[in-house]
Amino acid sequence: MTNRRRARECATQVFYRYDLVNESLDKTVPETIQKQNLNPESTEYFTRLVLNTVKHLSEIDNCIQRYLKGWTLERLATIDRTILRIACCELLFFPDIPPKVSINEAVDIAKKYSDDESGRFVNGVLDAVYKSKSIGK
Repeated sequence: MTNRRRARECATQVFYRYDLVNESLDKTVPETIQKQNLNPESTEYFTRLVLNTVKHLSEIDNCIQRYLKGWTLERLATIDRTILRIACCELLFFPDIPPKVSINEAVDIAKKYSDDESGRFVNGVLDAVYKSKSIGK
């Protein structure tokens, strides 16, 4: 597993806990770094991802909501919402990460942690975000 994949999966765990039980990020971020024994590169990317997702959460949620057909963000499974938020953060605020990488990573994480349909669902939403972002340039 790559350093960034580990960081993404750890960020998914942190935001899942945050979203589900409103657990403080001040507690879960250092705890996750320690429990997962993240190396410096993974720790740096994990921290960057968490901080940017929190900083831009409202904008990220609004962006995701635009591309949910027949759904609201609140109705999504917590794990799917979490994966979409993290990947959308990368798409919108991490120009150094190729969009296709962010999408593929999110799809793989959805397949690993959610149900059989989540990979396709996550792919569809993130592809729409990516295409609209590309058109808006």
